[in-house]
Amino acid sequence: MPLSVLDWREVKRHYIGRKDVHRRMMKLHARGQSKEFVDLALGISDKAGNYSASDHALGPQIRKDNRDADQRVFELAGLLMHLEDGIGAPVLIHSAALKRLKIGVGSEISCMVNPTVCWVANTRTIWTHLVFKHHGSIRRADEELALYRNEDESSEMAYRRWTALHSGVVATLDRVVQYGAGMAQSVGIKPGKIPYIWADAICSSLYAHHHK
Repeated sequence: MPLSVLDWREVKRHYIGRKDVHRRMMKLHARGQSKEFVDLALGISDKAGNYSASDHALGPQIRKDNRDADQRVFELAGLLMHLEDGIGAPVLIHSAALKRLKIGVGSEISCMVNPTVCWVANTRTIWTHLVFKHHGSIRRADEELALYRNEDESSEMAYRRWTALHSGVVATLDRVVQYGAGMAQSVGIKPGKIPYIWADAICSSLYAHHHK
């Protein structure tokens, strides 16, 4: 079982941090504080707001490369917030036509504003999906992930491929939520109640464990 290597106390700490940022983002959006919201949504003021953006310093680039970036990201988040099925997130992200804001960053925003419905499809979660797909093989997961990461993410083909990955990863994340709950409880840790933030915390911890 790939998850057996995890420190569930660390997973829970990660989950709590992400949950706190989620709550801050929701308050900022409700108050119409677009700049402060986007600072979090793009991982600028706190990397826990968007690891996909923070890891590659995309937040400042998204602001620089897009006219009215804060308002457009704010509006996109509002649309993602009201999705009733996370499968629709890639269409909204693509339609927003924000340079450098692709499915990795966008799906993370969707999860942080609508985490009972939307999930993250980024390096960490897709890699975890590939580990499960390859029956625990870290090497094969690394090799397959490298194929996706080397693509030109601005191309239409890359969008279609990442959309397929987004829809495919959710079944694995649902398994991760279920397995993670049992394994955390077995060591006296209460699982996170918000499903896709809990799944993301597990995937992030697993990825970090194997990519130190």
